[in-house]
Amino acid sequence: MRNKDFRRLVVFLCFFFFSAGWEELGYLLSQAPGQIALLFHRTRIEKVLKKELDPQTRAKLELVLEIKRYAEEEIGLVKNKSYTIYRPLKRKVLSWNLTACPKLSLEPLSWEFPLVGRVPYLGFFKKEDALKKKAELEAKGYEVYIRPVSAYSMLGIIADPVYSTMLRYQDYDLANLIIHELTHATIWAKGYPEFNENLALFVGNQGALNFCREKFGADSEQVKYGIGSNYDDLIFQQYLTQLAGQLEELYSRPDLSEEEKLKKKQEILQETKKDFEANWLPKMKTGIYQGWLKKDLNNAVIASYRVYYHDLSLYQEVYEKLGEDLKGMVEFIKRVVEQEPGDPEEYLKNWLESSRS
Repeated sequence: MRNKDFRRLVVFLCFFFFSAGWEELGYLLSQAPGQIALLFHRTRIEKVLKKELDPQTRAKLELVLEIKRYAEEEIGLVKNKSYTIYRPLKRKVLSWNLTACPKLSLEPLSWEFPLVGRVPYLGFFKKEDALKKKAELEAKGYEVYIRPVSAYSMLGIIADPVYSTMLRYQDYDLANLIIHELTHATIWAKGYPEFNENLALFVGNQGALNFCREKFGADSEQVKYGIGSNYDDLIFQQYLTQLAGQLEELYSRPDLSEEEKLKKKQEILQETKKDFEANWLPKMKTGIYQGWLKKDLNNAVIASYRVYYHDLSLYQEVYEKLGEDLKGMVEFIKRVVEQEPGDPEEYLKNWLESSRS
């Protein structure tokens, strides 16, 4: 364990404990041991590479260091110790994220934390803790969705390691994940989770694609998969926007009773899987969204995805407006967050509109 990281985490947690609300404080106290435990058994990747390793693990760890250098030098992401250290795990999932929504709203329940701001989810290191919170919220009438998480960002407060669970990812997805999380540590707008996640999703997608082109070649399987994956994200966002629009229109109708709305909601959720399978999946180039058909859909599932698939087209347009210069885009948006008050997405929309005039 690195003493500097431990001290930083203790200071960070103490600040949170004395600044958070009662519910958030209870949550932090319950999860602090899990975070502290992850500070042990961490080793610099360069040191790990000096040991005897199976060829696949060695290749993945070497690739991680290449991705890290590329993210710093070619994308302009933060230079820190993140993803230069390795942390083996004895479990298959790093943590679990929980999202909750009312039965007739797509507005997720949110929690407020110092430094981070409003977040529409909670993370748990033990699935049983997430399930306990799920039962508590369902008893209050909320719909809940729990999903596994393979990585998260500590926003540069302490170094984020490469977990052993990440090494099963194929090359493009590994690059995407690391660049996504480093984007959070580089640019974070307190209280604007949709902006934070959509920006990181776009930079991760485009950055991983650019990296794979340079590393493996434009005609490589990694690039072909990355192009397809990024395209499918845009298709899925279009589908999700349509589905959310249907539900929000239903929920806002004053002429229907709550019982009628709940009935029509179930009809929409049943029909949407048929629509997705018949009209959206055939447009996609990979199978990354096949799992949507198996999900038990509710408002929390949809709200959880909407945080990430909020408006990818906005960031694509900004990227193109800046000459498809990803590093320039990161520098520009970082200045926006640091210098302009309010919602960064609104600023970007206004900036694009004024540039069209």
